Amino acid sequence: MVRVPAWLEKYCSLPRAVYLFTAGQFLINLINSAQFLLLNLYLKERGLEDPEIAALGSQRFVATLFLAIPAGLWLRGKPLRRPLLWGAILFPIAALAALETVRLGWMHAASISFLLMGFSGLLLNVASLPMTLRLTPEGQASEALSLQFATWAAASICGGVLSTVLQAIGSLRIGGMQVVFDEHSTLLLLTLAAFAAPLFYFKLPDPVPEKSSHGHWLHVHREDWPRLLLSLLPTLCIATGAGLSIQFLNLFFSHVHEVSSRDYSAFGSISNVLVLFAGLLVPEVKRRFGWRGAILGVQTIAVVLLALMGLTELQKTAAWALPLAVTCFILRQPLMSMAGPSTSELTMSYVGERNRELVSACSGAIWSGAWWLAARTFQILRAHELPYWQVFLATAVLYLFGTVAYLGLIRVVERQPIQAIGKPPGPETEIS
Repeated sequence: MVRVPAWLEKYCSLPRAVYLFTAGQFLINLINSAQFLLLNLYLKERGLEDPEIAALGSQRFVATLFLAIPAGLWLRGKPLRRPLLWGAILFPIAALAALETVRLGWMHAASISFLLMGFSGLLLNVASLPMTLRLTPEGQASEALSLQFATWAAASICGGVLSTVLQAIGSLRIGGMQVVFDEHSTLLLLTLAAFAAPLFYFKLPDPVPEKSSHGHWLHVHREDWPRLLLSLLPTLCIATGAGLSIQFLNLFFSHVHEVSSRDYSAFGSISNVLVLFAGLLVPEVKRRFGWRGAILGVQTIAVVLLALMGLTELQKTAAWALPLAVTCFILRQPLMSMAGPSTSELTMSYVGERNRELVSACSGAIWSGAWWLAARTFQILRAHELPYWQVFLATAVLYLFGTVAYLGLIRVVERQPIQAIGKPPGPETEIS
């Protein structure tokens, strides 16, 4: 009889509500991961240049940039199931509209669709992390957050494998119709699958914090401001760096190393298999090596791999350049992703329960604002033919600043009395 490792058994004891939420997250992330892998390549195939792709993609972040903080303030201490449900309904509709308007060449309508994607994604992003912690029993926050982060990897694996298989088939005649399997087909199938997400969100309980703030929804306690600002500094650095390069990795491999979308999807699938397993190991890594190992250690190695990947552009004709770039690409993402659950748990512990929705919203606004600004910056840099390797080195520097900034949070949290993050087990978390 096969013995289940102790670290894996901890996931089996999570409440059913956490697994329902995870299933919904997985379906939503089918769209996010497919767009991350293939959307830029699809837009390129439709005849758009790098600056035009960056300009269109940046529209998605505008709604989040302006509405995230008001949404976070409004949702503090309130039930979160309804916002999640509306987001899960609107997000696939907007994604489908964006895909089809681009295919039809209706670029003004495509810009509006990307804006709607940003708004519906806002509802999901602001509420997801606080909802996870509300559904989680005390002492199991690491496992619940790691499981949520693993949905991105699982969705990316599905998207990558599906893209590779469909494009290997190429085309298929069904009756009298010739069906071509390309980037559009993969994006369409995964978008349609995400329409099932609301079914899982509808079954969730709707707990609220026991210690809700009784002030006006716009009120923020004076003593909370320094904590809020310090907790968001690492996010600002890392989000800005990621916006400059991570969202354009597929263009880097396409332009510099002439990697096809099929091969890029295959490499992405391999990387995300490692992301999935590495993500599930995060609670064990944190127990063994503490916050410093789980955040500072893995992020530093990931930054080095990103810089090496970018520098392969300088020797792109060498036989070793593409294998090195692919190896760095495959290993960098699991390491960077491993820090995600730990940084989220660290930040939530640092700011306290009454500010979780606000911090989640501010983080969303920072990511959207930074990616919007970075996309515009990338648009200008590429229009002036700045090489990719210089953009990647700028990202590496910003990542290092963000990684060091987490050290201040770690020191404060380590001095606090030991307390588990989550909610005490109760009837809301043990639904049948």
